[in-house]
Amino acid sequence: MAEEITKKYLKEKQYSTTKYLEARIKIHQFTKNKFSFHEWIFDNFDMSVFSNKDSIKILDVGCGTGVFWKKNLNKLNDFKLDTVFTDYTEAMIAKEKENTEGLKGKKVYEIADVENLEKYFGNFDIVMCHNVIYHAQNKDKALDNLQRCLNDDPNSFCSITTNSERHMLNVYEIGRKLDENFPTDRIIDSFTEEIGDKLIPNHFEMEKRVEEEELQVTDWEILKGFVASGVEPRGIKLVDDFYEKYKEIFDKEMSTKGYFQIIKRSPLYICKKKS
Repeated sequence: MAEEITKKYLKEKQYSTTKYLEARIKIHQFTKNKFSFHEWIFDNFDMSVFSNKDSIKILDVGCGTGVFWKKNLNKLNDFKLDTVFTDYTEAMIAKEKENTEGLKGKKVYEIADVENLEKYFGNFDIVMCHNVIYHAQNKDKALDNLQRCLNDDPNSFCSITTNSERHMLNVYEIGRKLDENFPTDRIIDSFTEEIGDKLIPNHFEMEKRVEEEELQVTDWEILKGFVASGVEPRGIKLVDDFYEKYKEIFDKEMSTKGYFQIIKRSPLYICKKKS
């Protein structure tokens, strides 16, 4: 039986190292438009509204491995930043430090949980919470905490991302066809785009933007690593020839299309305090 996706599981198994998150990130190099999701997010930020400030105070909640910062480093270094990076595990904080080494400005790294952010209330121009809220047990509390971390500047905003129910769904559907033990419940399922559309307006005034894209995967080992990242840490035993059969499907699509296609859909919510 698959281990249940709980906060204890996330801390002790899924995110106890960066291995599985990095495997999930790596597959996105095959983006059709050659422009990363993290770059797309930053290009939707209007940083000019803070031009009169001596520094822009940013709180990154659930910073992960720091890919957002690594992808946008040159652009970010055009601004004077005062940044607090938080995550739930030491492994992520260590990787974040590595990937933000070249970032200018004041940097603080701390262990924190999106459901316990009281020490950060009222302090920030920008609060980032990218693909994190589905980790919270109480989604409304998490959203309220993010709103309360913003300062009183009318330009301050919170950046929230998640994924659609349809995001990369074929990867999971193939797995379940090959083995009934393959998990189709996903970490994202408790806070998808469809749920976010309903919950976020209860806490913020929001503007929603969507990236609809596809991955054109040409490397089997990277696809295999992505698939395994949701299986191995949960202790799931699959049939012996599972990956062999999965590779046959990959190879067949490669022979007809020249790549294995995965459809992506991810919303970005630019959120402000309610007036």
